[in-house]
Amino acid sequence: MGPIVHRLPGPSDGRRYVDGLVAMLRSRWLTHRPFFLAHAATFGCNSRCQTCSYWKLTPRMKEDLSTDGVFRMLDDAYAAGMRGYYLFGGEPLVRRDVGELVEHARRRGFLTTMNTNGSLLAAKASSLRGLDVAFVSLDYFNDHHDVIRGRPGSFREVLHGIERLREETRAKVTLVTTISTLNLNAIEPMARLAQDLGAMISYNAVEPTLDFGLTDDTQTPNRSLGLSPEELHRFYETLLQIKRQGYPLFESETVLEDFVRGIPWRCEFPKMFVYVSPDQKIYSCDYRYGYDLRHGSFEEYFASDEFLRLVRDAESCNRCIRTCVRGYSYTYDLRPQHMRELIGDARRLFGGRGNVPAVGLPPRSVGHPIAEARPRAR
Repeated sequence: MGPIVHRLPGPSDGRRYVDGLVAMLRSRWLTHRPFFLAHAATFGCNSRCQTCSYWKLTPRMKEDLSTDGVFRMLDDAYAAGMRGYYLFGGEPLVRRDVGELVEHARRRGFLTTMNTNGSLLAAKASSLRGLDVAFVSLDYFNDHHDVIRGRPGSFREVLHGIERLREETRAKVTLVTTISTLNLNAIEPMARLAQDLGAMISYNAVEPTLDFGLTDDTQTPNRSLGLSPEELHRFYETLLQIKRQGYPLFESETVLEDFVRGIPWRCEFPKMFVYVSPDQKIYSCDYRYGYDLRHGSFEEYFASDEFLRLVRDAESCNRCIRTCVRGYSYTYDLRPQHMRELIGDARRLFGGRGNVPAVGLPPRSVGHPIAEARPRAR
C-alpha cells in the first residue's frame, strides 16, 4: 500500500522549502541568527538507553510547556525569522498533543522534522501527516537493539512504526544510529538495513550527556561506553569506506574525509539551530543555560551579548565528534564539494526511494534479520 496523501492547510510544500532556503541564506549572509528551532518537547522518555541519562528526567514531565505555550513559542520563532522546527525530547511521541504541535508548525510555514525512538510511531502515525522528515533511532540490526535501548520489543516496534508512518504520511525516513562499545560491530550491517528499508542513515558516536546537571564528566555513560580515540578514528574510517561503497549515509564524503584526516573546522551550529528545553529555556551544546524564554523573546536573545559570545566561542571549539554538526556547518559555509554531494543525497532522500514500504523489500544481505524481524500482522 502506498502512502496516503493528505492536503493540509497552510503554505504549500514548495513554498515552505523555498522559505527555508531563503532563511538559511539570510542567516549566512546577513543576520548570522538561527533559522531552525530545535525543541526538546518533553522531559519524558519511555526508553532506558544505556548510552543516555535523559530518561531519568521523566518525573519532570510536569514542567513540559503546554500546547498553547508551544504554539506561542512557534509563533515567536517564526516572527524571529526561523523556518524549521526540529522536535525531539526525551521522546516527543509521549506527548498526547504531538500531532497538534506538528500540524501547527506546518500550518505556520515551518519545515517539520522529528527525532524519535520509534516505539510509538505506529500508534501516532495518523496524527503526523504534517511531518516532513522523521529521524528514527535504531542502534542494532536485530533484537540486541532492545538491550541497548532498555525497552523489550523496541526493534520490532521501530520497523512496524516506519511502515505505518509511510502508509499514513509522506514523511521521509532517516535512521539514526548511535555507536558505542555496545554496537561498534554494527556499522556496516546497519547501513545494509537502511538500504533494505529504502531509508537514509546517519551515525553518531556516543558522547557525554551532561543533561541539566543530572550527570557530570565522571558519571556520564561516555566513561564506560564511549569510544577510545583509536576506536573513534576507526569509526570515521569505516563510515567513509561504506559511503564510498554507495550505502545511503546522510554524511558527505567531504565531512568524513576531514574527520579521518583530523582537519580543524569552524562550527556554525549556533548560527543555524537554537535549542529550547521542555521548560522553555535556551541552552548550549554543553547544557549551560543562556536565556529563559519565559521572560523574553527569541529576538531579545539573538540581540544579547550571551548569544554573540556563544557564536564566537563555537567557531573555534572543535570538540564535537558529531558528524551531523560538522555537516551542518559545511552546509552553512556553502563548501562547494560538500554541497555537490549534499544535493545528491537530498535527491536520494526526497526523490521517492525514501518512501518505499519495508514490507516489499527482500533482504539484500546474509546476517541481518529484516525478513524475520518484520512485525507480524495483527
